[in-house]
Amino acid sequence: MKLAIAGSTGVLGRAVIPLLVQQGYDVRALARSVAKAKKLFPQNVEIVECDLLSPKIDQTIESLLDGCKVVLHIATAIPHDSSAPHAWDANTRLRTDVVSMLLKASAQVGAKQYIQQSITMAYPDCGEDWITEEAPLDTSPERATVCGPVIAMESMIQNIPTNTLHWCILRGGSFVGRDTFQDRAIENLRAGKEIVPCDGENFISLIHVNDMATATVAALKYAPSGSIFNIVDEPLRQYEYSDRLAALIGAAKPPRDENSKCPPSWRCSNQHAKSILNWTPTHDIIPK
Repeated sequence: MKLAIAGSTGVLGRAVIPLLVQQGYDVRALARSVAKAKKLFPQNVEIVECDLLSPKIDQTIESLLDGCKVVLHIATAIPHDSSAPHAWDANTRLRTDVVSMLLKASAQVGAKQYIQQSITMAYPDCGEDWITEEAPLDTSPERATVCGPVIAMESMIQNIPTNTLHWCILRGGSFVGRDTFQDRAIENLRAGKEIVPCDGENFISLIHVNDMATATVAALKYAPSGSIFNIVDEPLRQYEYSDRLAALIGAAKPPRDENSKCPPSWRCSNQHAKSILNWTPTHDIIPK
């Protein structure tokens, strides 16, 4: 079965494409740089040039998806400096304009299945409570830049009748593993620059990128149409995660800034994914 993947050269794309090939999918990787993609993937992966944010992409996207029965959208553009002006613009477009375009193109080319990567960070602060997929997303004005596009994205997908397109949304936790923001946290710990906001008691929900990849493959096989899953490992408190990273590299525990605003607490449950997708995370959150 031919599958098109948007976001092929990102950290998740690099992890999931070899698994898709192993599962027998005929993979078509949409990539801004064909040369870069050719260095990453085996020769039996079809690579086509595609800039999802190009002003003219809507004129060519149908031809790029032609013949594909599955569309997998995992493209993101998470900024390194989230507070910079317009830092989230590209990511917002990937979650709104590009999703709308891919859904329309999927219908036009006769695709049967659509998998969308989303994020658990779009949930509101739930303190000590467990967060399941039934929890509403965060509509507060102060988090509109991050959560607004996610809400719009998921609404577009959920409005599609499940008997016309077999869709599934995977709300991934914050990625850890090689080439993720975990690398920067370790660098900051080594340099003595890492600070735990507030008292560090808030929960964080993480997922190793390799476990996100196996969950994606499992969703293609087992997810019912119209399903949503939290793809996370067991939640940790922020201070526990930071302290364990520090111990790993022999650095001092990072200080707490109890005068700073407490971040949201996301104690996300993965029980639905474990039960329905026959999936469980197997990679350590803290690197060896």
